[in-house]
Amino acid sequence: MGTEGNPPVFSNLAIPPGELIQEELDAIGMTQSELAVRAGRPPQVINEIIRGKKRITNETALELERVLGIPAYLWIRLEADYELTQARLQDQEALRDQEGCLKGFPIRETVKRGWLPACKGKAEQVQALLSFLGVASFSAWKQQASLRYRMTPGAKVSEGALAVWLRKGELDARKIRTASYDDGRFRQVLTVIRELTTESPGVFVPRVEELAATAGVAVVFTQELKGAAASGSARWLSRDTALIQLSLRYKTNDHLWFSFFHEAGHVLQCNTKHSYIDGIDGEVSDEQDADKFACDVLIPPAAWADFLRTELFTLTSVKKFAATMGVAPGIVVGRLQHEGLVGYHELNDLRVRLRWSDEPDDESRTGK
Repeated sequence: MGTEGNPPVFSNLAIPPGELIQEELDAIGMTQSELAVRAGRPPQVINEIIRGKKRITNETALELERVLGIPAYLWIRLEADYELTQARLQDQEALRDQEGCLKGFPIRETVKRGWLPACKGKAEQVQALLSFLGVASFSAWKQQASLRYRMTPGAKVSEGALAVWLRKGELDARKIRTASYDDGRFRQVLTVIRELTTESPGVFVPRVEELAATAGVAVVFTQELKGAAASGSARWLSRDTALIQLSLRYKTNDHLWFSFFHEAGHVLQCNTKHSYIDGIDGEVSDEQDADKFACDVLIPPAAWADFLRTELFTLTSVKKFAATMGVAPGIVVGRLQHEGLVGYHELNDLRVRLRWSDEPDDESRTGK
């Protein structure tokens, strides 16, 4: 989400409309007492309005319209502007009180990426961050986060970085036009998407987004933030739209595809009241079910068992088995490594390295 234009400029001076009433009285030579009589109001009330101690109501605005000939809507607008400016000045104080909270967020990185605007002062940066997160205060953000997901005890995660990463995905997802969620359609789509694991990012990224959208699932690829520690997330934007958000945390195609199908498994659980964040959040049973779903979709259990019985895990055998399964060889390597059947230093030539398009690397790339 880039930033467009400059933020609106607001006055730091709250001028009570009563001052304009006094200026008008001075211009026409009318005293406050005479205005009170003409308006049918006690002199004290008129004086308090002029000093900004009492607000101009709709009734008072109509009376001023008759006495002074200035339309009532102008007095109402002036009163509203005055009250809003007062509230904004108080809000600026509240923002300054929250400046310390910025330390928990990756401000420099998000500004560099254009997710947040560059601001002149910390209070302005607080305002920009809260607007990006869609909350009125950091205390409200804390409460919202606690309701949306549970952090795994002991997880080494920056809640601020995670919140920004998740919000970026949500904002991007809302730009995607999707059909209403259809469980059957999504299962069909996953079969087609599985065939894309052998394609390059330039091919599979737009196709995954397009296919998933037809089943009511918005898929977004969001560049990881230091400390966010999220490979992927599954949650619901509404009862009709699911969101799968992916990063390139481990930079290889096997991790990316496993994360996608893991999150797809969560979507199929259809728990619209909960968010799942891979490796950070969720019930153990839910995560195990999602892991099994990803494994079984990518490589059917019976076929995997047959392959393991060969006890032959070479470049040639892995490539042959992957071709038979119709998946990228790196996916087979990743599973062999995960299950301890080969070392993490073995067969890595079959795993495709991935990079974001703006990263200085000539290897395979993905992202926006």
